Amino acid sequence: MNHPQSLAEELYKHFPTEKLKSIKNSACCIFTLFWYLDLDFNDTEAIMTVSDLINSKSLDPDCTVFWKACIKQLTGRELISLEKVKISNIKCIKEKTIVKFSKGKLCHWVGVENGRVVFNSLNYSNCVENGEPTECRILKISGVN
Repeated sequence: MNHPQSLAEELYKHFPTEKLKSIKNSACCIFTLFWYLDLDFNDTEAIMTVSDLINSKSLDPDCTVFWKACIKQLTGRELISLEKVKISNIKCIKEKTIVKFSKGKLCHWVGVENGRVVFNSLNYSNCVENGEPTECRILKISGVN
């Protein structure tokens, strides 16, 4: 998976559906969850999986992640806990972590490991380039952590 959200933007130009609009605008967190879970999707497969998650109601139509349902559907495993942690930098983050960058009222979720952004569902994110890290998600999943 490279930049599935950027692909969704391109697809939306040719196929302007509500679902693609939602994916291009708001699917960064679920794409970052795919990265976190080591799911080996290409960008097209990632978009189709988001569509399937919406259809099965494991993901809200606006791409809000229903963590337990998504993890269960994607891996068959149970989410044991989800911790929302406020942060101000990423330098101390060593393990794979889902991190939110914010700039004003806008935000974008990315994958961070070893103190740097290693996964971004967009080719370019103004929130990442010019914003600040504000939150992260610490997940404990049965059989994984």
